[in-house]
Amino acid sequence: MSKETYTDLCRAYLYSSTASEHRAARPAVTEGPVITISRAAGTRGTTIAEALVERLHNDRTLPRRRPWTLFDQNLIQHVITEHQLPEKTAEYFPEDKSDEIRATIAELFGLHHGVYTTMVKTAETIRSLAKAGNVVIVGRGGNLITADIALSLHVRLVGSADSRVRHYARKSGLSHAAAAAEIARIDRGRKRYIKQHFKCDIDDPLGYDLVINTDEFDNKQAVNVMLCAIHQKLG
Repeated sequence: MSKETYTDLCRAYLYSSTASEHRAARPAVTEGPVITISRAAGTRGTTIAEALVERLHNDRTLPRRRPWTLFDQNLIQHVITEHQLPEKTAEYFPEDKSDEIRATIAELFGLHHGVYTTMVKTAETIRSLAKAGNVVIVGRGGNLITADIALSLHVRLVGSADSRVRHYARKSGLSHAAAAAEIARIDRGRKRYIKQHFKCDIDDPLGYDLVINTDEFDNKQAVNVMLCAIHQKLG
């Protein structure tokens, strides 16, 4: 599915969410369904999430009130728009940055909204999207923010360091050594993000319904496992 198609789907999703909130006669509905994906760097998280959404579009057996939509990199822009934050805010709260010094200095000098405030607004947006339903949310502690939503599936993608580095090197065009260093940096940043904001360990398997080793499953197989799991969980 092309990037342009995903952009159109996101717009359609946000329109349908906003429109439904203004229908006074609309009955209350069950929250969700929502699927969250946490991923170690180099486990093909975005590719698998895109393939999952494409399959969900063709699945008419799951609850659906709007098109299934992926919120990954586009989530931050939605947070900025929803909460009317400065565009420059996006530079200061990526989940995979382990360096807090830049963010702290920027906050002290008033260059952006506080890191904590920004995280809270991100969590509010994730919560709102998940409650509206029919979303796949990648990263940013989505599994923790939406843990109490009944119609939900929380997935963690893992893999061996070697396979993840090889995939990242191919994808980014980096050398093996450079890819290994980048993988380690991203993993540190994501681990710190979850520890700092949620006081949890991103690698704790009890934080997820399903952990998939992408060394053993290709993209299609991983999607099949997730689809089977969401059907089982939703009965």
